[in-house]
Amino acid sequence: MKRLLAPLFGFLVAVMLVGRAGATTIEFDGLERQFEMYVPPTAPRPLPVVLLLHGGTSTAEQIRRYTGFDALAAREGILAVYPQGVAGQWNDGRPQTGMPHPLTADTDDVGFLLALVDELVGHGLADPRRIYVAGIASGGMMALRLACEHPERIAAAAVVAANQPSELNCTPTRPVPMIFFHGTRDRFVPFGGGDILQWANVDRGKVLSAHDTVEQWRKIDGCTGEPNTHRVGASGAVAVDLVTYEPCSGAEVRHFVMKGGGHTWPGAHQGPAGDKLLGPAAGINANEEIWKFFDAQPPR
Repeated sequence: MKRLLAPLFGFLVAVMLVGRAGATTIEFDGLERQFEMYVPPTAPRPLPVVLLLHGGTSTAEQIRRYTGFDALAAREGILAVYPQGVAGQWNDGRPQTGMPHPLTADTDDVGFLLALVDELVGHGLADPRRIYVAGIASGGMMALRLACEHPERIAAAAVVAANQPSELNCTPTRPVPMIFFHGTRDRFVPFGGGDILQWANVDRGKVLSAHDTVEQWRKIDGCTGEPNTHRVGASGAVAVDLVTYEPCSGAEVRHFVMKGGGHTWPGAHQGPAGDKLLGPAAGINANEEIWKFFDAQPPR
């Protein structure tokens, strides 16, 4: 039986008073699942929700610190929720037989994320018509899977440094507004598609190219216009182009292409060590661009 722990209500009451809290644990599908969240203390309820999904082998706390999204959530009155994948992994639509944790293959992460949202809605914190999801790398693939399988629940999605898994069957029953960010020199999730970077002798699957991923959503969302490219930023060796596809009869699609950019969340706190590991960041702020896009979309 899938259920959430009753003590979550007490936690929600407490966090509404203090604004910020660390990880809390809920039970879903027989597993103890964790998440963190920021609740703006004075914003009127119910709140728009942004689910922020970490990358593979990462944590909810790390993406929270890395993106710095809490500051924007405080300013704009957003419920920022940071779910934790089992053993740092998401069941994101790739074949799971080679993944490093055996539980990942059977984990119902789609169900977990939707049940978590339902709980927040049930306690009056979350607006069910304004549920948004954003993720990086595996978290971006998980955001894609959620949009593919439950478009009726998602008001918009943001995909950062990720493409669609090659074996994910994406046949949504309605359009979903989509915004994409990807660096052309991403060595972890290749911009041109193919094998995800392997390490520790683990096959991490294949992805479509960034172009094919966006093209698929362009068709789903009824975007019939020719690509319209604008240079919107530059930082060092990285130039940023924004590609749009108006008119769109179903939903808007935007694609930020970081030319020379790496496996990064633009504007995140990564520093010189992060630049060395992940590659150069772009001179735009993904948090601002994501929320501007989300906030412009009609509620579900």
